[in-house]
Amino acid sequence: MTRQKIDEQRKQQIRAAATRCFVRRGYAPTRLLDIAREAGLSKGGVYFHYRAKEQLFHDILDAQLATLQERWAAALPPDLPADRLLHEVALAHLKTFVEHPDEARLCNLLVTMSGQEQEFREKLEKTFSEMRARYAEVVRRGVEEGVLAGDPQVVARGIVGVVYGLAAQAAIDPAGRLPIAVEQAVELITRLAGARPA
Repeated sequence: MTRQKIDEQRKQQIRAAATRCFVRRGYAPTRLLDIAREAGLSKGGVYFHYRAKEQLFHDILDAQLATLQERWAAALPPDLPADRLLHEVALAHLKTFVEHPDEARLCNLLVTMSGQEQEFREKLEKTFSEMRARYAEVVRRGVEEGVLAGDPQVVARGIVGVVYGLAAQAAIDPAGRLPIAVEQAVELITRLAGARPA
């Protein structure tokens, strides 16, 4: 294994430990020492890769955005009607919060921090912008196909609002559960986009 690969694996280990610390304790109270202990490393082992927790937090957010973009780029059958495509995309998006509850908690933390830090606000807006653009594209296609209705930009904002409203509620649930079943949430989203009930 190359040195570069080993360094990347170590950084992933540190990011995972830091995410757990940030969502459990909050950003301000978390120290690099806490992250090192959580990762099972020395403080120097963390410091070698990250000189400050701000740098580490930004790296976590960048990694989250990259993961999100990979999910969006995941191959879905191109011949799916747009209403079905919307269903599948929303389902995958919401399942992420069920399978990885710390993602919802991290997003909630970022929303809170974005009110205080311009850099965090910009990263959050970039993420939301990316999501809105993807949902708007699916809705636009659905309007052209006659299976969805509404202004794609407005509907996309509504969908992102629903998804992250549910994620915020999951973030405060002790078990990280969404407040309604994933299928119910997906049905709500597809109706928001004007899809006819199946």
